[in-house]
Order: sequence, then C-alpha cells, then structure tokens
Amino acid sequence: MERLGLGIIIGIGLASLTRITRPAAKRALKLGFVAARAVRLALGERKEQLADLVAEVREEMARDERGAAGRL
Repeated sequence: MERLGLGIIIGIGLASLTRITRPAAKRALKLGFVAARAVRLALGERKEQLADLVAEVREEMARDERGAAGRL
C-alpha cells in the first residue's frame, strides 16, 4: 500500500514538474532555432562574399595572363 501512495505522489509531482519544465523547454528550443537560423544566415552571407572575392581574383588573374601574353 505504501508503494501505491508513493507512486501516486511521484506521479502528481512529475505532472507538476512537467507543467513547469515544458514551457521552459519550449522557450529553450525556440531560442535554439532562432540562433541556428541566425548562424545559417550569417554563414550564407559570408559564403556569398567569399564567392564574390574568388570571382574577382580569378578575373584579375585572367587579366594578368592576357597582359603577359600580349607583351611576349
């Protein structure tokens, strides 16, 4: 009988704990999603900037090669 009472108390305690922790867990997940999205956006911008830089360097190298070939 004691175990039944203990089980009921534990069950009620867990239900109460769930009501308290669930909103906190949801907030934490939301913050995690927001942070992950911000990181993805920032990385996307950096990737675009890097691609632009690579294109500029390749263009300059091609221009230098054409100039060197013209001087020969």
